[in-house]
Parts: sequence; C-alpha cells; structure tokens
Amino acid sequence: MQKRREILHQIGRLAAGLAVCVVAMLAVYALLGMLTREVILGAIAGWILAIGNFASLSITVSNAVDRAARDNDPQWAQLSIQASGVIRLLVLAAVYILLFRAKLCDPIAALLPLLMAQVVLKLVEFFRKDDKGGDATV
Repeated sequence: MQKRREILHQIGRLAAGLAVCVVAMLAVYALLGMLTREVILGAIAGWILAIGNFASLSITVSNAVDRAARDNDPQWAQLSIQASGVIRLLVLAAVYILLFRAKLCDPIAALLPLLMAQVVLKLVEFFRKDDKGGDATV
C-alpha cells in the first residue's frame, strides 16, 4: 500500500509541475498571438498523455521489481520493463498519429508536454527530500 501511495504522490507532483509548464506554454502562445482552440486541445492532450505515460511506467516498474524480488528472477523484470517501454512508445505514437491526422490539435503543443515531463521529473527529484530530512541524492 505504501508503494502505491508513493506512486500516486509522484504522479501528483508530475501533474502539478507539468500543469505549470503547460500554462506557461499557453501564455507564450497567447503572447505570440497564436493561441487557438487546437493549441489548447493539444496542450491538454499532451498533458494527459505525459501523465498516462509516467503512470504506466511507474506501475510497470513497481510490479516488475516486486515480482523479481518475490520470484528471484531479475531477468524477467528487465524484460517486462523493456516490453512496457516498447508498448508505451507504440501506444503514444498511435494516439499522436490519430490526433494529428484528425487535425484535432496542434502538434507542437501536443508534443511539448511530453518533453516537459522529463524536465519536471528531474526538477521534482532534485528538490525532493528523502525520508531522513536531508536532500535526496541521485
């Protein structure tokens, strides 16, 4: 239960940080006079896909580590994580292709949140406190 709670906290921190970045991105679009419905839809879609991608990764890694510890089979955990990475990439690519083909959203506004998620994760981890009260070490 503690692991699930920690995963939810990580997802929440990412969602909040990414929301700030997406709002900043939309502000830049507005300042440039390019804020349209497609840009807003792209930003929302990108935010949702970035959060979903991270949630899927977190759950897969947690389950793989638990199973590897239980069954004493680290190779299975590695294969599971690698397979998940390929599947997540294919799902993301398919969703983005469908969104872009249907011309529902701006491609740049939809892809930027996925890239921003990496920066937000690094910043969240950098400023995270460990259990002993000091800064976390990477």
